[in-house]
Amino acid sequence: MKFTSYLICVFDYFISNRGAEMFFIYFCSVIMLSIGKGVVSIFVTKVLVALLGLATVILTSQWLGAEGRGVVSLFVTSVAFLQLFCDYGCSSVIINLSYHRNQYRLWQSALVWVMMICTLSYVFVLFFKEIPYVMLVPVGAFLLSAVNVHNHLLMGNRQVNKRNIILVVQPLLLLGLFAGLYFWGNKDVSAYPMAFIAGSLISSVLSYGSIAKMLKASKKAFQFEEEILRQGFWVQSGHAIQFLNYRINFFLIVFLIDDAALGIYNNAIVLAEALWILGHSMGQMLHMKILNTKDVVEQRRLTMKLLFYNLGGTVLMLVVLLLIPAEFWAYLFSKDFGQIKELLLWLAPGVVFFSISNIINHYFHAKNQFKWIVWCNICGLVAGTIACYLLIGEYGITGACMAWSAALGVAMLAYLILYFKRKV
Repeated sequence: MKFTSYLICVFDYFISNRGAEMFFIYFCSVIMLSIGKGVVSIFVTKVLVALLGLATVILTSQWLGAEGRGVVSLFVTSVAFLQLFCDYGCSSVIINLSYHRNQYRLWQSALVWVMMICTLSYVFVLFFKEIPYVMLVPVGAFLLSAVNVHNHLLMGNRQVNKRNIILVVQPLLLLGLFAGLYFWGNKDVSAYPMAFIAGSLISSVLSYGSIAKMLKASKKAFQFEEEILRQGFWVQSGHAIQFLNYRINFFLIVFLIDDAALGIYNNAIVLAEALWILGHSMGQMLHMKILNTKDVVEQRRLTMKLLFYNLGGTVLMLVVLLLIPAEFWAYLFSKDFGQIKELLLWLAPGVVFFSISNIINHYFHAKNQFKWIVWCNICGLVAGTIACYLLIGEYGITGACMAWSAALGVAMLAYLILYFKRKV
């Protein structure tokens, strides 16, 4: 549920203001055409994923209320937390390794690791029975990790369009299954985890089908690829710390406030993170271009070009989002969510900070500089944890938003310092 969308909000807000809407479209078009078709393809895919994600957020908010939305958020965050450990053996380093390692062995090794982690996790699950539907968390983590492995292999083989189809199908299934279960009589929170597991299972089967021929062509006797753990340790350590930067507040809000507060906070975060669609699209194409470009000067020139494009596009979208009145959010999600506009104001600095560090993160990743990513994210995590301790107790979910932005701001400074200090 990490990707949702500002686009529906933009459409509703600008429906009576054609001039502003056309300027927005023109600005984005200029950026897209100057960067290339690859970014456009990924960007459009992420927009579709975001729209489907937003539709799911709206339905869960309207039908289940703030408290139900909080339960859903805690379940999804728990799955994502377990995935952190799964991804030590199936991280995006598979994209890099697929250029010079046997892909069948990469696939086997990644799934063996994921299966082991998810099976062992049931020992710890017994200590967290208070988390709703916690017994389904390892199942969900395994299925989503399998989809990720398949998508990484597709990216490594430059099969971007196939990967994009899988990305769209996944939230579409979740939305359709959740709505179907709800209307067929399951009108409580349980409809969501059921739809989540069923949709993830179908997605894992479909994504496997997209790489089945490729795996068959490279099939060899099983041998565990230890390199996915060696490189994956640093890659995933960076991701894990970054995840805590994003999500540590979720657990603190549940502990210090309640599920309803988490539901409101989560919806605000969902909208803020939607503005990173452009940066994630640019970053993925930057990653692939660097892997296929030996000229260091050209790599850095392209990095800075995309950084400024992303910063400008993100700021423009952020301004549009902040202009939307509070009444719209209360109408869209339900009356429980009228505070979202205020929260977005405090999340805005973090959105801008991450638009800068995101591009540099992809640059470091493509250059196999995983330790730098880890150190940058540690700086953000330390700052964010201290800010959480100081602000959540005093300001509630508003303080959580302040802490979120503070963490991303410190991480951005670390990324910039390392990028300009170390010219690699």
